[in-house]
Amino acid sequence: MHGVVAKCSMDHEAFARWLNTELAPNPKDLDKILQEIDRCRKAFPNHYEALFEGHEYSLYISYEEVVAKANNLEMELDDLDAIAEGLNYYDEESIAFCGLEDFEAFLTAYQRFVNTYH
Repeated sequence: MHGVVAKCSMDHEAFARWLNTELAPNPKDLDKILQEIDRCRKAFPNHYEALFEGHEYSLYISYEEVVAKANNLEMELDDLDAIAEGLNYYDEESIAFCGLEDFEAFLTAYQRFVNTYH
């Protein structure tokens, strides 16, 4: 690892794990992800999704939300809505949800921190 370790609240722990295991070793992917976020925003109201499959975690991006999910968590993307509504059990370390704008703010804050202090 590169010395910077992201930490998130319990409900968003999977985002920190995704960032630490998938993005930190591949910092050039950050620009690609930010571009996909911009495409999601520009495509609205049309439906647009992006998927970044990592070794341990995958990232699903749509206009409505961003999902970080452990690849070993056996469920289909269609099942995520039921989980988000609390209708199913989930492991906080394996899956997390947040809005597109909040996720973009998380990534840009991370980028600014790494560029400034590391």
